[in-house]
Amino acid sequence: MAALVCGCFIEIGLIRRYNLMKRRMDLLGVESKKMTTRRLSTGIPGLDQVTMGGLIPRHAYVLVGNPGTGKTILSLQWLVEGVKCGEKGIFISMVEEPKMLKKNAESLGWDLAPIEITDFSVAAVGDMDEFEEYHVFPPSEVENAPVWKKICEIVEKKKPQRLVIDSITQLRQFSTDEYQFRRHIFVLIRFLTQQACTAVFSCEPLFMEEDTSISSAVDGIIYLEKEISRERLIDIRNIHIQKFRGSDFLPGAHPMRITSRGVEIFPHIIEKNREVQPAGEQIRSQIPELDNLLGGGIESGTTTIISGPSGTGKSTLALQFLMQAALAEKRAILYSFEETTESILFRSRSVGMEVMPLLEKGLLEIRYVNPLELYPDEFLQTIRLSVGKEGYNVAAFDSLKGYHMTMEEFGSTVAHLQNVITYLKAQGATVFMINETERITGDLRMTEAGISFLADNIILLRYIEQMGRIGRVIGCVKKRLGAPQTELRELILSSKGIQMGKKLDNFEGVLTGIPAIRDKWPEEHKE
Repeated sequence: MAALVCGCFIEIGLIRRYNLMKRRMDLLGVESKKMTTRRLSTGIPGLDQVTMGGLIPRHAYVLVGNPGTGKTILSLQWLVEGVKCGEKGIFISMVEEPKMLKKNAESLGWDLAPIEITDFSVAAVGDMDEFEEYHVFPPSEVENAPVWKKICEIVEKKKPQRLVIDSITQLRQFSTDEYQFRRHIFVLIRFLTQQACTAVFSCEPLFMEEDTSISSAVDGIIYLEKEISRERLIDIRNIHIQKFRGSDFLPGAHPMRITSRGVEIFPHIIEKNREVQPAGEQIRSQIPELDNLLGGGIESGTTTIISGPSGTGKSTLALQFLMQAALAEKRAILYSFEETTESILFRSRSVGMEVMPLLEKGLLEIRYVNPLELYPDEFLQTIRLSVGKEGYNVAAFDSLKGYHMTMEEFGSTVAHLQNVITYLKAQGATVFMINETERITGDLRMTEAGISFLADNIILLRYIEQMGRIGRVIGCVKKRLGAPQTELRELILSSKGIQMGKKLDNFEGVLTGIPAIRDKWPEEHKE
């Protein structure tokens, strides 16, 4: 009992001394950040952005995740990047044999030859001879810690700038008890810091829960997670940082993929609202009656929802605006969540719209977004590339229902869509969103998903039953800028394109889909 109590006091004292040393180093780090911003690039697309530049030299990090979440691949990718930067790296494997590591790395196109891989698995160290006393550990622990001492010997001899231990969960078995393990971890991290070595450990979540001392010992904690989507259709991977000493980082869960090139991360960035003055110009459909209905056209930099039941001409109308924007030497892009490019081209030709010449000139682009293929943040990243770098300034999404069906596996589609619109508005882009309503007739709803607040303009299309036939009507029910006409007009789709029919002056109840003829209006309804 006395020995146990003594051991506890020793451990508490060691932890206190370690934390004091880390606080001093953090203070020095704060001062040094004023002079230098040097980081160790991870080489993982997106992770440097999440960590605000990469890992901090001489710090220790732990990757926490269940088997199959990508800990080993991510840590190897970090070492491969170190080789590219002229830094020496060592990978200490507690589980996997070196030849298997190299074989798996080859499938990703990585050459691990410049990286020293040391096999410390149970089979490899089972017959390890006892090492002579090593100055890092007290004499009382020498015969119980040959593996720990061997790690220190390797680091001191090879002097790597990057070190990976995969994983410290298995390293626990080389300490006689949990108290000795904690002491070994604290001493090892302190030793690595003195050797100017940046370390990445890996472990399982349960291990972190059982031994909280790891959390205080390391400088950063990075969680890798993998779960089945709500509808059990796909795997969802993400990465999030719980602790990152000495630096800020992007909070939240960031989508992650393991591809044929390694790990890719798509940072979840909350776009900030920025006041952008309207350009003062309009995008016109070049259909005179329609442009008059809209008060001259759609203002550049605004967001328009075109809403109506299936088949009313929403997609055709949006494509008309995109084509005219392209002809006015703007670059336009259509993101389709339902129709393929071939289907859109076929449909457009049937209504007299020649899209192909604009595609060939690069003024218009159609991108089919395959359902369940992209994370919402991954999709937003493609939009940033299209608008921010490739110069597209008019965008359409067809349709919001398709977007919802595609992205609902990853959380709130309204929140993700708002993030997309906020970014596009900040870039001064003009946006068209196609919204499909379920009901053909009956109570009027602008949208089914409750996203009308995102729109500056709302164009409504409806079916009507008139004289024994089905017709279409169009009206502008919201326009933040300008003065649209309040009238409803018949909309006609034919091989000649989009045409505007007569005003529905003598009808009421049109928006319910079942209009009634009224011969005479009260005086207050007349212009």
